[in-house]
Amino acid sequence: MAENAPFELLSSMRDAAVELAAQGLTYSTQSAGVKNIAYVVNGVNFYCDARDVKEVSTCENLMVIPQTKNWLRGLINSKGVLYSVTDLSIFAGFGRPIQTNKGHLLLLNDAAAQSALLVSRVIGFRYFDEINKIEDLEGSLDMVDGLGPFVEEGYQADGQKWFRLDVNKLLAAEQFREVQ
Repeated sequence: MAENAPFELLSSMRDAAVELAAQGLTYSTQSAGVKNIAYVVNGVNFYCDARDVKEVSTCENLMVIPQTKNWLRGLINSKGVLYSVTDLSIFAGFGRPIQTNKGHLLLLNDAAAQSALLVSRVIGFRYFDEINKIEDLEGSLDMVDGLGPFVEEGYQADGQKWFRLDVNKLLAAEQFREVQ
């Protein structure tokens, strides 16, 4: 009987949904936790709150700006709005730039900053369970190099460490705003 328990649970949920639909109501569920966008920068796993990202895009038609910091890769135009593109790998001090034709852009949801972060790869949405929180975060920050001051917390999931990049703290940093 225990073998059929998952099927019985799904069947009862379906029956409840059908009953609610007949009354003009809907049956919905919600995932636990905060919705995050997970991405990789030079082999290191990061994530940020999904509300901090307006859009994920490819890095096409990059306009290079001369005489700026090497991590400021240029500008892109997305739907009539210009975004400055920051290569997180170079900004962090990892030493090698992300190839623009292979990387992804996180267009940040901050109208005042109009910034985009160039990352190696976007994983997608990710949720983390509090039980997997990294307790000794300071001991793991050597992995994130120059992004350490902007990392607020981390989780261990699927045998890998994931670090939360505080986008607002990054945007407010003088180091980030000093582009020349």
